[in-house]
Amino acid sequence: MGEALQNVFAMFAIMMAAYALMKVTPFPVAAVNDLVFHFFLPVTVFHAISGLSRIPLAEFLQLAAAGFLSLLAVCLLAAGVAKLCRLQDAFRKTFLLGATYGNHAFLGFPVCYAFLGERGAVLALFYLVGGYLFLYGVGIYIMTGRVSPSAFFKNPLVIATAAGLLWVVLGVPMPGIAAHTLSLINQGTFPLSMIVVGGGLSLRFFLDGRRMTHAACAAAVKLAAAPAVAWGVALALGLNPDSLAVCVLQTASPAAVLVTVFSVKYDADPVFSNAIVSLTTLASMGTIPILFLLLRSW
Repeated sequence: MGEALQNVFAMFAIMMAAYALMKVTPFPVAAVNDLVFHFFLPVTVFHAISGLSRIPLAEFLQLAAAGFLSLLAVCLLAAGVAKLCRLQDAFRKTFLLGATYGNHAFLGFPVCYAFLGERGAVLALFYLVGGYLFLYGVGIYIMTGRVSPSAFFKNPLVIATAAGLLWVVLGVPMPGIAAHTLSLINQGTFPLSMIVVGGGLSLRFFLDGRRMTHAACAAAVKLAAAPAVAWGVALALGLNPDSLAVCVLQTASPAAVLVTVFSVKYDADPVFSNAIVSLTTLASMGTIPILFLLLRSW
């Protein structure tokens, strides 16, 4: 437990260092983001899955279902909060997606790795499949009134997951030099992921009282209510303790930068989405260690 908490605190330390560096010497966050998303994370995904001796099909299906159902339940809860707050149009769409969809790849994946090691990484990937089904189904429907299944199958992490599963099925031995190379790349993935998160932080939302209030509501749903919802879904699906922990930690991830990307692309409210992303990311520095302690003691 102590080592896991040290890993999480180290991750957040890297994140804040990247934020400070961005203020002193700005660097191209978008370029680092593309490098991590299109190369480092897919390699890490393939490395984690291809190292399995067999495919845990039951865990895969359960966690993918848990990921989708947890996010769907949180989204319905967020819709109720949005109705109470009388949010409308673009502001409402941004609130729904920001309070629901988390940074499951860049932050949730490293957190699960810190919690359970390689097993946590694999289980986090299984959850990620359900999360992407939600994003490209329900998420795009929230923004546009339609779905985009093709975007799901073009996602680099989905492709890497499929490639890793196929590698295990075929039973192809991994050459030593290839395994060593993948391992080295894997070591750089998580620090680079936190650099992306830290470099993208913005604290200007503190200056806008109206957006700050609604961002705080979204953060309460995302970081406080969502883990409880995921816990209930995991228990209902009969997940084992490791899978339950990953489901809770992934669902409790702060809002993803993809929320802002969607807000820009689909004419929602990118300023509000930036406020939600930044606030939930900062607040998660406190909520995630608490979840660690709760899950370890359960």
